[in-house]
Amino acid sequence: MSNRLKVTPNDLSAFWMPFTANRQFKQAPRMMVSAKDMHYMTSDGRKVLDGTAGLWCVNAGHCRPKITEAIQQQAAELD
Repeated sequence: MSNRLKVTPNDLSAFWMPFTANRQFKQAPRMMVSAKDMHYMTSDGRKVLDGTAGLWCVNAGHCRPKITEAIQQQAAELD
């Protein structure tokens, strides 16, 4: 069973991906389907290092249980 996303170049026409040769990327996009710690996973099961996360935010990794739980608790307290 494949989780490959069906994406066409038109689906991506409104997006700009930083640090990417956008024209080439949009012709043959590599889609990430999940993330854990410091890696993304592609639809074909490859691990890709997230080497730019710390440029715009704290590089705490992806899907860290302690952070996820804290966010869930805070969201539950909102009106």
